[in-house]
Amino acid sequence: MLKLGINNCDNESYHKDRKYKSSSTLKLFLKDPREYYKRYVLGEEREEMYKSAYDFGSYMHSLILEPHKTVLEFAVFEGATRRGKAYDEFKSANEGKTIITASQAQQALDLLHLYNEHVDTAGLIQDGVAEHTLCVELEGMPIKVRADYIKEGMIIDVKTSSDPVDKYSAAKTIIRFDYDLSAALYVDAFKEYTGQDHEFVFAFLNKQNGDVGILKASKELLENGRKKYRAAIKGLAQAEKSGVYYKEGIQEVDLPSWAEFKE
Repeated sequence: MLKLGINNCDNESYHKDRKYKSSSTLKLFLKDPREYYKRYVLGEEREEMYKSAYDFGSYMHSLILEPHKTVLEFAVFEGATRRGKAYDEFKSANEGKTIITASQAQQALDLLHLYNEHVDTAGLIQDGVAEHTLCVELEGMPIKVRADYIKEGMIIDVKTSSDPVDKYSAAKTIIRFDYDLSAALYVDAFKEYTGQDHEFVFAFLNKQNGDVGILKASKELLENGRKKYRAAIKGLAQAEKSGVYYKEGIQEVDLPSWAEFKE
């Protein structure tokens, strides 16, 4: 069970907790309240569509943030495919570990080398704490955050991506995946607990070409994310009170602001 304040827990315990709402749950409710209802109210198990990409991202996180734990939490399968007797035996022998392929491991090591060689990463993951879990109350709702890395006045979030990592392209990625919501929630949660302001830094790693982008969230980006998480909390609080999480029937789809045709 998580509790208010700092929690010394593993990743599995963090994700299993249902009392506190995470940025992922708020993002899901904001975009798809029906799916939120199925997953978090009915407790339906959902198939992970992007498990391979998620496992790779977790492996990169481990290599960068907690390399001393990598061999304890991950196992590299040298076989050609994740099927058959050899894979089943390997999986059984490494129960409890996340299994990645040899090609994924090599890709991660190549990317780690490029990350370490990048001019803006020197000293970034240093003098701080990795996988730091905090529970607070924001806008009247119990909230949990798990910072990839936190140090004096700075929260660092490592992201693997297939998209370009220059600041213009990364901005599109941030908005598309609501990373701005996460950034605002994290800085506000730690401000609530410590009373101190924190910068939020994205460390983007491009899986396709090895580019690295170290980008700080602007005040405007954080404020946009703040509007999102507050709207999500307000809507979710109303849903929990009323028991109505989504509307039935045909819904009206609106035109995104960026898609409006200009004559």
